[in-house]
Amino acid sequence: MFRQFPDSQILEDIDPIMKLWMFHNWWADQLDKAELAKNTAYLIGSFWNPEAVKQLTGEGSNQYMSSDKEFEETWKMVQESKKVETEAPRKKRKKRLKE
Repeated sequence: MFRQFPDSQILEDIDPIMKLWMFHNWWADQLDKAELAKNTAYLIGSFWNPEAVKQLTGEGSNQYMSSDKEFEETWKMVQESKKVETEAPRKKRKKRLKE
């Protein structure tokens, strides 16, 4: 398959679904290479201007920091709400017979 010309008979005889699968794999490889290049640029740029890289990546802009005490309080609230949901009685549905 590798190193074939586009008009090669081997490529023309391949199932269209197989061609589509091969294209999607090739496209995923291209996206991986682009992501690697972008991350490498961020790494190299962080040596010269780390603040600019933080702005580009959005690091720290949408993060919420909480203390351990706040986390414990939130965790207790979640556990209590789960208990209330499981303790609530379920309504029984009436079965209807088809006529």
